[in-house]
Amino acid sequence: MSDAPRKLFFRNTSNQPQQPNVVKQVNEQTNQETSVQPINQTKDLNQLGLDVVQPGEVALQQIVFLPQRFPMEFKKDYFQIPYTFLIKVDRTIDKKQNDSNLIEISSKDGRQFRYRFQRDQSDDCACLFNLINKNAYTLQKTTLFAFTYYKEMQNLENEFQGWKIYNIEKDFERMGIIVQQENQQQQINGLFKYLNNEGGQICATYYNRLIVPSKVDMDCIQKTAKFRSKERIPILSYAFQINGKIVSLWRSAQCRIGIGQIRSLEDELYLKQMSQQMVDEQDNQQEEIRLKIYDARSDINSIGQQVAGKGFEIPIYYKSCSLEFLEIQSIHKVRDSQMKLLKNSFSETIQFISQLEISIWYEHIVNLIQSAVRIALSLTREKLNVLVHCNDGWDKTPQLISLVQIMIDGYYRTFDGFMILIQKEWINNGHQFCQRSAIGNKQHSDDCRSPIFFQFLDCVYQMQQLYPLSFEFNVKLLLDLAYHNLSSLFGNFICDSYLEIQKQKVMESTVSIWSWMMKYKDKYRNAFYLNPASIEQEVIIPEQFTGKSVKFWQEYFLNYSPEYNDVYGIHPSSTFTKDNLQEMYKSLAKENQVLRLAQMDQEKLSHLNQQKLNQLIQIIKESQNVQMIEKIEQIQFT
Repeated sequence: MSDAPRKLFFRNTSNQPQQPNVVKQVNEQTNQETSVQPINQTKDLNQLGLDVVQPGEVALQQIVFLPQRFPMEFKKDYFQIPYTFLIKVDRTIDKKQNDSNLIEISSKDGRQFRYRFQRDQSDDCACLFNLINKNAYTLQKTTLFAFTYYKEMQNLENEFQGWKIYNIEKDFERMGIIVQQENQQQQINGLFKYLNNEGGQICATYYNRLIVPSKVDMDCIQKTAKFRSKERIPILSYAFQINGKIVSLWRSAQCRIGIGQIRSLEDELYLKQMSQQMVDEQDNQQEEIRLKIYDARSDINSIGQQVAGKGFEIPIYYKSCSLEFLEIQSIHKVRDSQMKLLKNSFSETIQFISQLEISIWYEHIVNLIQSAVRIALSLTREKLNVLVHCNDGWDKTPQLISLVQIMIDGYYRTFDGFMILIQKEWINNGHQFCQRSAIGNKQHSDDCRSPIFFQFLDCVYQMQQLYPLSFEFNVKLLLDLAYHNLSSLFGNFICDSYLEIQKQKVMESTVSIWSWMMKYKDKYRNAFYLNPASIEQEVIIPEQFTGKSVKFWQEYFLNYSPEYNDVYGIHPSSTFTKDNLQEMYKSLAKENQVLRLAQMDQEKLSHLNQQKLNQLIQIIKESQNVQMIEKIEQIQFT
């Protein structure tokens, strides 16, 4: 999916196995192999735009299959698979085919291959099998291709400095929120303060600087950390001011109440301080609800966690708080659902729609978006502070709070804002990218593997379809993020926490994906984007989102499907329709400006500066609106 990065790979020429005779694609419905006809020269593949290794060579970043004839119905990168995409590699003997040796490969995006060796090529089969396993399944981070890629692309990182894109102070200054520095005395004009978490001294899976309530002391913080799973205390993610009050969004992990419903007075005090919305606010004697806690799990699942010594907040102990369960399914259900959908995407059956329904992938998507809507409305309509958590606060929690911020703050729908959002809520605050993507993990059935980040990207895709003028970036950005979440080309997605990123020296030794995306920003630009600064479009909360609102993400799920790809590339490369849409958009945008100007009286127009008036005059003249031209000409310019 991405452009240049896959053009670069290195070859391992030691112990080269003989090139197998044939590569065959597996038809999943019939379990049949589809043979491809021989091709005589490697240069023919080069002419198709493929980077080709010589027979028997294996790239460090990816494996490139060389079919004896390139089947034109497939995309030209169909046979190129980064090693970290491999989910299962098996070696078997086919008794039905004269004891021939097979290497069967499954990738995380649904592609499957069967590599056949003749009976007398068993040594070659074993050699290739071992070589693939050696490169694909490595627990040593520094052997991933991201570290090799940096040696070639260091200038890119030096130029754009993607690792420095997030600055917590600038982020909250943009929100207009005052945050007290760590070494300052308690101030009377702030509800929040920074907390030093360098070296994971409070929580090993959080960022090195956190924001907490200003009135909680270190003893309260430490005891609250002990009462929260993985020491993931509630931290501030987002806040805004409205009518003199501050409304805040927090994230954490579940609390440790256990079966005996153990209390923590410090945790209760901590949440009480979170519920404050004004600096001079006094204790609320009426105990009205000011903090709503959203538990992403079902109530049954949350109760079940008590057996393991964990659980959820008991409302009678947490004054001024209410609790709601969002009934979002577990990471295991999400993984199984995606696998069903991917398998269906490669099928050739006429039951595609029914199989899509059976996968229930989009039930998960609808539930996530509807849950984010509930949270967004609590913040914007009810003006309540909100705390969101799941089990450990690094899966469903970042999904929800990221979607909420996209809904209520137009900045996070911009190119820079979206990158910052992912960096702060996912990478810096401990989503387990390595475990969820199973990078270097040979156990294909590992329960820790789950496409949580990709599920979030699909939700953003749904938002883009609902509000096509509200996002500065297009679907290509989402597709490249989905691809490189698994590719191990960039350092952002190969660790499980910010502390691990520091210990592995990832920022000093790999390229940030944000540097790459900043370099190719024009590729990701949405031509139809309307800046919220020029139109009242700041908040987009899809309150009526249902299953009928869902759009199938065919650019991803059908990316390698032969039926979806035009073999001549006419449809993907043609911009005729887009050009016409863009011209229509420009025309309608100008017409809209004229209509809005028509509602302005002469006095308001006269307050506009010379440059702005000249721009408006040009627009109006192009629209040939005689009435507005006369109104403008009556204004005396100074």
